[in-house]
Amino acid sequence: MCLLGNHGMLGFIDGTFTSPEEEKNGDSETKAKDQWKRSDTLIKGWIFGSVSQEVMISNELVGLDSACAVWDKLDKAYSTLPIDLRDEEMAKYVPLHRALLKGDWVKAQEIFNNDKDALTVKLVETGETALHIAIFRSKNTGLVKNLLEEINEESLLTLLDSNKLNVVHHAAAVGNTDGARMVVEKNPSLLFMLDVDGYLPIHRAIVSSHIKTFEYLVGASKEYIQHSNGVGYQSPFEGKVGVRLINLVIDARLFDVASKLIQEFPDMARGSDVNGDSALSYITDLPDAYLSGAGYNFYQRFVYSHLPAENNDLHDSEMNHDIENQESYKTKFITMCQRFGFIRVPHIKHLHEDRVKHNAAITLLKFICKEVGKKGGFRDLSKYYGDAFILAVQNDTPEAVEAIDECFPTAIWMTNKDNYSISQIAITKRCEKVYNFLVNKLEDKHIHKRTVDNNRNNLLHLAGKLAPMDKLNRVSGAALQMQREIQWFQEVKKFMIPTAVEETNAEEETPMTVFRIEHKQLRKEGEEWMKKAADSYTITTALIITIAFAAAITVPGGSSGNTGKAIYTKKASFIIFAVSDAISFFTSTTSLLLFLSILTARHREEDFLYRIPKRLIFGLGMLFLSVTFMIIAFSATLYLQFEGGKARILIPIATLTCLPIASFVTLQFPLLVELINSTYCTGIFAKQKGP
Repeated sequence: MCLLGNHGMLGFIDGTFTSPEEEKNGDSETKAKDQWKRSDTLIKGWIFGSVSQEVMISNELVGLDSACAVWDKLDKAYSTLPIDLRDEEMAKYVPLHRALLKGDWVKAQEIFNNDKDALTVKLVETGETALHIAIFRSKNTGLVKNLLEEINEESLLTLLDSNKLNVVHHAAAVGNTDGARMVVEKNPSLLFMLDVDGYLPIHRAIVSSHIKTFEYLVGASKEYIQHSNGVGYQSPFEGKVGVRLINLVIDARLFDVASKLIQEFPDMARGSDVNGDSALSYITDLPDAYLSGAGYNFYQRFVYSHLPAENNDLHDSEMNHDIENQESYKTKFITMCQRFGFIRVPHIKHLHEDRVKHNAAITLLKFICKEVGKKGGFRDLSKYYGDAFILAVQNDTPEAVEAIDECFPTAIWMTNKDNYSISQIAITKRCEKVYNFLVNKLEDKHIHKRTVDNNRNNLLHLAGKLAPMDKLNRVSGAALQMQREIQWFQEVKKFMIPTAVEETNAEEETPMTVFRIEHKQLRKEGEEWMKKAADSYTITTALIITIAFAAAITVPGGSSGNTGKAIYTKKASFIIFAVSDAISFFTSTTSLLLFLSILTARHREEDFLYRIPKRLIFGLGMLFLSVTFMIIAFSATLYLQFEGGKARILIPIATLTCLPIASFVTLQFPLLVELINSTYCTGIFAKQKGP
């Protein structure tokens, strides 16, 4: 308004400035008409630029012939009462509002009998009417039924709040399935009205995670689909609105429902919504929908692999007794587990649900790819699957990458906005699962060995760059982070040709030079982490050495005055003490030497791969043994002091012995396991296959 006022153009929207051809003195020149038309078109453009696409479509603004007509349309749709009048009207209907919230139909009916306008008037500032409140707030089906008997079918279409939500929108938003059913049966056209956000009631249901209401609205929309053909209505299964629906269903992880919808309405898989997002992009942008994003441990992977991928129970009719059919034995085993209730165990049930979800996601992904493939040639199709394929690579979901690659063989040549290929993306983003797929399953993997970017960086140069922080922080401790980075560099080095190690980029830097520059700070932090850890453990080992040595020269029970030998030499508990104390002393001494070697090491980049982690592993292992045997030696000493109550004292001593050992295992053993796993186990990379 300020813009129009400053330019003296308010007359174009309030009707003051009319077209010269409409004036009574029709002798205006053509030039004046053209000038008026240009100004009017300019103002229409300003108005269109300030409203959303959904508002333009729902109010049918595009077809209007003047800025004044557009303004009048918007004014009728969105104008509000003056503040004083609005407050006065709302205050008048406060008793009605309270009655509706309480579900008091007697009080409400009394008000309606005295004021028929109360049935359709807006009772609150957000524009909700009596029926909105009955459905959205109280969910009283009896109250809703009584209100519907008082309101005629046509009036239901005009009951919109300030965001243009009709009563079915409200029912969907709160999951009031019964209320939605009653309203739809009276006027099905409400199913196909868009709100200010471009949402149909069915969209509101799925966004609010009300699955039962959503399922009802799907069935009702199919049943009354003919009502969507009218002006101002929109089918939920067509166009951008339909794609938005399938995207929301996918986002809600209802993959089976999405598959059924696409089977009935294939175009939902081929287009894009108002934001430009396709169903293929949505399904590939859900890492948790695939096994690769689950992060299972060994036990979970084992159980997962033996669970059925379907949600329905296996029937005996599916079992054949053919001895040669080996698959039937696995099926019988699964069925037996179901009968005995093993799948009902909480953690197994959760794994089974994940298995079903992952299978449904892959099935849906392949189905969408199949439907997208029907649009035309591969060159034209790249704009439909390209972004989705890059998303799958960046999210490190090899299942999605493989599925798209099988359907669209040219997908492996796709690049992102930085002109990076999938191999370059996988390395720079540290997507190890996609990288393993690339080097072990793609037949054209060798072509990627010669890939360079605009700065002449080959893949080894990219491996030398610092990993993204979100990937780096998945590893605990700067030293292990440095080890992971070295592992990446060495793994890519195996994949590349030998001469790639000496190739230089535009800055005349070799891959190793890039690695040292990029990881200078991380190497320093890793060195500090290692030295602090070694220093802390050194203090502990020194104390154990002191205790073990003192215990060795001051034996429990003392020594014989005649022979100088220990009094309890022949007792089994004394032998246990002596052996345990000796082992504790020698292991703690070894541990001390290993930790001292870490403190004095050079800590070069390559030392973080094996040399330094190996010393820390053996140092921690020796420390664990020394603590364990020190406690055993101490317990044996206590046992020797209680000659008369051997049976009674043995149990509490054994119990207390486990306490410090268990504490040490709980606090330090996870670090030891992580070190061993990252240093000696297979780790994140699969073994590379030969040419």
